[in-house]
Amino acid sequence: MSAVAAGNWGIVGHAEALRQLQFTAASGQPSHAYLITGPEGVGRTTLALAFARALNCLAAPEQRPCGVCDSCRRISADAEHRSHSDVTVADFEWQAAVIGGPRGDRSRQRQRFSIEAVRWLRQDIVTRPVMARWKIQIIDDADQFSEAAPDAFLKTLEEPPPYAVIILIAGSVDTVSETVRSRCRHVALGLVPRAEIEAALMERGETSERAATIARAGRGRVAWALRMAADPDRWRQRAEHINTAFEQLTTPLGRLQVTGAVATNFSRRRDQTFELVELYTGLWRDALLYRAGVAEQTAYPEVGTELAAYAGQFELPTLRRALWASRRCLSDLDANIQARVALQAMVMQWP
Repeated sequence: MSAVAAGNWGIVGHAEALRQLQFTAASGQPSHAYLITGPEGVGRTTLALAFARALNCLAAPEQRPCGVCDSCRRISADAEHRSHSDVTVADFEWQAAVIGGPRGDRSRQRQRFSIEAVRWLRQDIVTRPVMARWKIQIIDDADQFSEAAPDAFLKTLEEPPPYAVIILIAGSVDTVSETVRSRCRHVALGLVPRAEIEAALMERGETSERAATIARAGRGRVAWALRMAADPDRWRQRAEHINTAFEQLTTPLGRLQVTGAVATNFSRRRDQTFELVELYTGLWRDALLYRAGVAEQTAYPEVGTELAAYAGQFELPTLRRALWASRRCLSDLDANIQARVALQAMVMQWP
């Protein structure tokens, strides 16, 4: 198996996890439930979809997933082209469309799977597959069930139909309730080495310089890096957001915007505010790394020269305090502490 890709599975990295699922798919005897864990952006859903293609591929066992049969094409990694009646990917966008509720950003920190969504999944899994061998449900952000949802799903996990495979996706095994995770086969994913991500990007036509920049920004999150490379507009927007956050971090006027306009508009721009504070956190992390002399581990080269110079004015404990304050602000906002209070407390700790 190549260190960069594994045949028609299309997976970059995660060799051990991939070997486990390849063996299972070839045997034709999958477990009834899986729990795939790892940091967001490392390819958890990509691996789950590849496994679903392998299980339901129409080709000979040794060729699965072939990637070209009708079943493989319908179980697409691209949500817009996904159309397999027996494979459901349940995420927050799916919940908004099928169950109802607010649309928008699907951040794990700020949404929950409702009991209504779990009931829908429970009813769906007992219907026999129409087109395929296996009825498969991939439940993204499974560590974000509402309070009553895990218990409602337990019976399904304990006694699923013989044709059902349920794949739960979460940040870590500890964020999933014991009663749920004990009923699943665990597949752990970690960060992918930068060299493997660079090689994968270059195989897809990126120049060595661009591949290195995107891989560095990805910090081991291979799926994130591949999405960024495939969407130049998104990459440009990222650069614009980074420059805005850097200005707010380092100038008096910018800091007034944080405690003024950003705080005032929080209720209407909640998701954007979280993204902004996450950017502050990442920039302070980079500042700390520059000051410590490990620039190769930084994630925002777009403002690297300026940030390194700015960080040089402060001692390491001062930068650590700023990083801690930004992380604390994310927790405070998620806990519904008043936005102006949380943002002002953060800025007050910035040097």
